[in-house]
Amino acid sequence: MTGSLRVLRHKPAAVAPYDEDMETNDDVDRTLLATDIIHARRKGDFRRWDFNVFVLDTPLAQLDFVCHLSAHFDLHSQFGLSQTQMGLFFADVQAGYDLPPSSPVTRLYHTFLHAVDVMQSVAVFLKGFEGSQYVQPIAAASLLVASLCHDIGHLGLTNQYLINSGHPLTLEYRNPVLESMHTARTMALIKHHGFLKHLQVHESLRISKTIARCILFTDVSIHSDLLRKVKALPRQSAVYEDEASVVYCGFLLHAADICNPAKAWPLATKWTSLIMSEFFEQGALERAEGIVVSAFRNADLINTSEIQANFVQLMLQPTLSLLSNLLPLAAPLLDIAEANRIRWENERKQSLTPPQVKLVQELARPLELRQLTPYQAWTERMHKWLLSPAVIAIVFLASIYATFGAIVHAAFVPIAADQVVGLVTLVVFAILILDMCVTTCVVGDYRWSFYFWLDLVSIATLVVDIWTLSNLSTSTTLSVVAGSSTNRHLHVVAARCFRLARLVRMCTLFKTFKEIAIRRRFKPRRQNAPMLPDAPIFTFSMEDLRRIFPDQTKLTSAHLDQFVRRAYRGYPPPPLAVHNFCSRMAQTRYSHTKSGLPLATFLDILCDLEADYDRDTNADNKISQLNLYASRLGERVADTIIRHVMFLLLAISLILTELATWTPDVSPIAFGLETLHRHASVVDAAYLELELQSYANATKPIFLFLADANATAVHSLMAKWMPLYLNPADIAINNDTIALSPGLLERFRATDLDVRTFPPQCTRHDIAISCHSIAVFDRSSAVREMALAELFQTIFILCCFAVGGAFLTADIYKRVIVPLEKMVSLTQQLAMNPCKNIQVINSNEPMDELTLLQKTLAKVARLLQIGYGSAGAAIISKTMMGEEFNPIVPGKRIHGVFGFCDIRRFTDITECLQDRVMTFTNSIGGIVHNAAYMFNGHANKNVGDAFLLVWTIPDDSPDVAVIKQAKPPSHLAVTQTSDVEFLFFDEEGSKKMAQSTVWVATVADNALMAFLKTMVDIDQSMALKKYCHEDLLLERFEAPFRVKMGYGLHVGWAIDGAIGSKYKIDASYLSSDVNMASSLENASKIYRVPLVMSHSFYNLLSPQLQQFCRCIDCVWFDGMDKPTGLFTCDYVNPNIKLFRGLGDVAELQVGLPPNFNAMFDGGVSAYLRGDWRTAKNTFELILTLKPKDGPAETLMEFMQRHEFAAPVDWPGYRPL
Repeated sequence: MTGSLRVLRHKPAAVAPYDEDMETNDDVDRTLLATDIIHARRKGDFRRWDFNVFVLDTPLAQLDFVCHLSAHFDLHSQFGLSQTQMGLFFADVQAGYDLPPSSPVTRLYHTFLHAVDVMQSVAVFLKGFEGSQYVQPIAAASLLVASLCHDIGHLGLTNQYLINSGHPLTLEYRNPVLESMHTARTMALIKHHGFLKHLQVHESLRISKTIARCILFTDVSIHSDLLRKVKALPRQSAVYEDEASVVYCGFLLHAADICNPAKAWPLATKWTSLIMSEFFEQGALERAEGIVVSAFRNADLINTSEIQANFVQLMLQPTLSLLSNLLPLAAPLLDIAEANRIRWENERKQSLTPPQVKLVQELARPLELRQLTPYQAWTERMHKWLLSPAVIAIVFLASIYATFGAIVHAAFVPIAADQVVGLVTLVVFAILILDMCVTTCVVGDYRWSFYFWLDLVSIATLVVDIWTLSNLSTSTTLSVVAGSSTNRHLHVVAARCFRLARLVRMCTLFKTFKEIAIRRRFKPRRQNAPMLPDAPIFTFSMEDLRRIFPDQTKLTSAHLDQFVRRAYRGYPPPPLAVHNFCSRMAQTRYSHTKSGLPLATFLDILCDLEADYDRDTNADNKISQLNLYASRLGERVADTIIRHVMFLLLAISLILTELATWTPDVSPIAFGLETLHRHASVVDAAYLELELQSYANATKPIFLFLADANATAVHSLMAKWMPLYLNPADIAINNDTIALSPGLLERFRATDLDVRTFPPQCTRHDIAISCHSIAVFDRSSAVREMALAELFQTIFILCCFAVGGAFLTADIYKRVIVPLEKMVSLTQQLAMNPCKNIQVINSNEPMDELTLLQKTLAKVARLLQIGYGSAGAAIISKTMMGEEFNPIVPGKRIHGVFGFCDIRRFTDITECLQDRVMTFTNSIGGIVHNAAYMFNGHANKNVGDAFLLVWTIPDDSPDVAVIKQAKPPSHLAVTQTSDVEFLFFDEEGSKKMAQSTVWVATVADNALMAFLKTMVDIDQSMALKKYCHEDLLLERFEAPFRVKMGYGLHVGWAIDGAIGSKYKIDASYLSSDVNMASSLENASKIYRVPLVMSHSFYNLLSPQLQQFCRCIDCVWFDGMDKPTGLFTCDYVNPNIKLFRGLGDVAELQVGLPPNFNAMFDGGVSAYLRGDWRTAKNTFELILTLKPKDGPAETLMEFMQRHEFAAPVDWPGYRPL
């Protein structure tokens, strides 16, 4: 069609001509729902809730869609404009959403696409859910315009940030700044484009009011107020008029603005990612500017899934419930929202904790934490390679072969496999040489150490094995001279030296055992520390991984990608974050198989990476290295024990088996051969035969040659008696050598043939026949028996080493190393977390020096904590972490609740009790401190009769934002300005809030409940009741004596630090807000109530506790810059015996007249606004219901001084 609503082509302000006669509403509807190429991106009916607005991925497509939507609702006719004029208006609105180039944030959520999405959602409410039947068409048109313009000019920052940073917009627009700015710019555009010039005055005013109010209703701080107004709307089928129409339209816009979590899951998660990204950008900006980070803006502490689940439960579901009451067709949105909430709740259970988030984010940073030279980088890679399981396993197997290879070869391996054994030995030799060379290069402690020389000797002995095996395959001769007695003595010595070398080679196994069983033993001890319950544990545990990866036993690359992304809590991770994390994993000694990474291995990797990261980041932190030093001490002790055990076993083996003296050979073999040699040429044949038979039976030679005897006769006789006698052709004797045939070498190893000769020395110069008598024996069986004996001996020595080393090491660990590690762990904990509770173990068992030292150290640490308190935590930590002693450290600004309590008439009590006053005071102090610690507080100052208690508030808590606002008392406030007040919803939301982890008002609750518990416990204390009838006290006090105390509670800031000098310091808090707590306690005497709270403290209380408190006055303390509202919480039930928490607060007020607090609030309200006559009548009624009510009497006395007529200039407060 030529007259299209596609008004934009290249420039936002360019509008194509439109012919109104060519297209009807039906034509527009068909165009909007068309599926041709032009509109293919607009899949589905815009009236459907599951419409995907993200298909409008260009500004042109977004503006085109808005123009079609406008045409469908006939907006141009409602305002008396043409389609062209509407297109120009929409183009200017789109331009109004452009972010200024100077903006410090990128603003991913509050864009024109978000406005289009809200407009489409409103269109669904009006058309799809039939909500247009309750408003006039002009009101529906105004609502659609407001929905498109409701965030125009948004900066991606909250109202609170604009106020805290002093943004120029705060000088131009009243609070709420953003909504006021959106409204002003929208009305300016409406006026500029002539929306109202064709309408009557009352119509233009109604349209202006509807658009302006609808935009203002998008302020989340008035969420609960809007819901209350919607609940008050009449349930009727008629069209809403006037105020009801505005509230109805504003509610639809507000619901559309917050309903993204009720969209389909992919859309809901997409919008969640965008808005959380915007939140976290603001948090980063606030940190950079030194501003307190606003609620839900700290990416390190916020769990996106948890926030979304609670947002749906506490804010969206009540809204959708009201929407479904108004529009029944919207009921399915509740089911979608609930399904999404359940998914977010499941994701919350699988999410990372804040420490885990911080660790993963650090591990996802660029891999190189420091600049390394190429040699240093190679050294680190080689060191990790040496510690890899595969390398350790290969070296261990090579060491086993080096120890047992020669023995097993001699005992079991057939002759045919000698060449294979030789090749394996050569490979093992190469492996051990490579391991030794690499270790020498990359491990400085190894070079020239004891284990270096041990490895060198062990590897050198393998050369003998390689030479021997080489000779077995190439040697075909035997030496005749070697068979003499002298040479046999040398051979025995060489054999013993060779066996000793093999024993030394066994030490290689000892070293490898040490690498596996000792050095690696320390790393798991540092990770898991099963014997040290107080030892620091790692951030991740197996339970954490099972929670994060349910039903997963092995992790793939997709799981690792998801794991890293979870650390950014919905915020897009930095580029290469996943790559950096995986690169760090690749640097560990663990390998990632194709089938996946087991959870246990992944846990080991995370622990290794965390240990490496802590070592790098805490390189200058002396305390952080104590645990490592203790582990090194244990390693050195274990190494020394292993070395001594090894020397002992080698010495025993050497003494028992290798140092036996050599004795002359008088065996039948040598003596018989000598006899045969001497008789061979002088006796007759018969006698020689008898001698030969006797020698053969006694020694069983396999070959015999007698000089000067008939060789053929000798061979024939020996062959007759010896079945295994060799064929003379297999052996050729040539003077001093014996040549062996190849066939013979296939049956016997040359080393298994024992050659005996006699005489040792002789020479024949005339012929080549040997002058020696030679006997050859097969000693293969003896060699095998000796090899088996040596094998059992080696195994026995190894077992003795393992058992002895293990028992000695375990005993040393138990008696020395473990106590030292406990003391190191205690010191480390005290330095890292000075406020951690340290238990002093009391035992009746006999103590040694180390146990005594351990208990003494625990007592000293506990005394430090008690003496310094929470305010001195930084002093303890910084002093212990530094190299020098410097207790005077800089102060730190903190926010917290300050509680001050004082014993009434303490001077009189001191004069009465004299020296027993310390016991009396400490009894009260024990009750006060116990209540504070029970409710997460800390005791600070003890000033005789007074106690200062502190409940610190984290800097990223929403409570800090409330404190920073410094809001005046409610009756003096003009508008609400809280950015976090949307957490306190309507009645239904407040009930659910108590069960929500998002409920932030817990610090003030704890402080109030601690003081209430103190009141109850003092009244019920048996230790204090014994003073009730003390005669000395009854002389000055009414009987029975009761302990009376005053309490003050305030919230604010303070400087936490050390006060004093190097001779004496006190850790305390300094600020005017701390002094205010003391002033409030003094005010309790004026109002004759035990407890007085400031309005700042009251504002942080949850609605559950606020309902039990009442405002008693508004005063101006001297030296303060603003008035302070005073509140109290009554305790009138003397029968309550035990206070445990929130559930017992109501019991404290059993006995108050019905509606007492509401009645008193009415009187105070009248008093504060200057209607003192009404206040007088109210307080008189209250005093009849509750005589001697301190606040009522005090206010009556003050008003009586002015004759119950407020001054003309009464400001709503009085000086105190």
